Amino acid sequence: MPAYSFVVPIYNDGYLAQPFCQTLEREMCLFLLVKDISQEVEVIFVNDGSRNDSQSLLREAARTFPFVKVIELSRNFGQHVAVSCGYRFATGDYVAMINVDMQDPPDQIPVLVRRLRVGDCDIVLGLREKRQSPWHEHLTSRAFNALLNALTGAETPLNAASLRMMTRPFVDAYNTLNEKTPFIPGLENWLGFKHGYVTIRHQARTLGKSSYTFRKRLHMATESIIGFSDLPLRLAAALGCGVTFVGVILIAGLALQRLFFAETLPGYTSTLGMIVLLGGANLMFLGLVGLYVGRILREVQDRPRYVIKSFENLPARADDLAANG
Repeated sequence: MPAYSFVVPIYNDGYLAQPFCQTLEREMCLFLLVKDISQEVEVIFVNDGSRNDSQSLLREAARTFPFVKVIELSRNFGQHVAVSCGYRFATGDYVAMINVDMQDPPDQIPVLVRRLRVGDCDIVLGLREKRQSPWHEHLTSRAFNALLNALTGAETPLNAASLRMMTRPFVDAYNTLNEKTPFIPGLENWLGFKHGYVTIRHQARTLGKSSYTFRKRLHMATESIIGFSDLPLRLAAALGCGVTFVGVILIAGLALQRLFFAETLPGYTSTLGMIVLLGGANLMFLGLVGLYVGRILREVQDRPRYVIKSFENLPARADDLAANG
């Protein structure tokens, strides 16, 4: 059984697997003071339905590096689902999630290990000292974390990195959760345990381009907020009450005007404006309710989180091929 498991999600960036493994092997050899890390380390690549030749490149990495294992999903299920799949197969005493682009570089892993070994926390997250990425990614990331904290009451640092490391009990607890649309930071907060933070170095991406588009970020933000907060529904109800109150005052004013003052020509512009405003608000709130209903539908359908197509260097158990995450 390895001491360290590294779960690495892959989507169309399998070409980074070889340089990643070389760097990780070098850094872990230095940290563990060994020449061969295959007994101490496992790297689990989860191919999340890549549309290019990533799977063949991952197989090649598995043949080159004995500590590499590969799980191929049948289609693209999303990064957080892929990572959750990797957690279920990770066997190490310490389990980490790290991206293959090495923007959170492998040489920062010992920083997390040392913090976790102190024994006063069950999960350690990296905090980026200075984010080396485009300004719009930096801005949207901080804005999303701030919004999610406000809606859910969580306390996720705004500069939190993807790199995190957990103890075995924490991962075992995470693996008992079976939400169909998991959001890892939210579930980590929900689980409780003791959280620790360390400042790590962040570096610019040197190869390729991120497949995490703005559309995907927006979709993840929407799913995360819906999955961890009913505050949008409560705000919609409060706004509805407010509009109703204003409407009652307006009707009372019109009644008084009719009783005590001369009638005036109706305000067509204001009437049309109110109709458009209230109609748009109704449609927006119906759409919001629809998002929550859709989330409920996915949960009650109880389909598997993911379906595994193939394994490399892992036992292909029949019960895991349709893993019910």
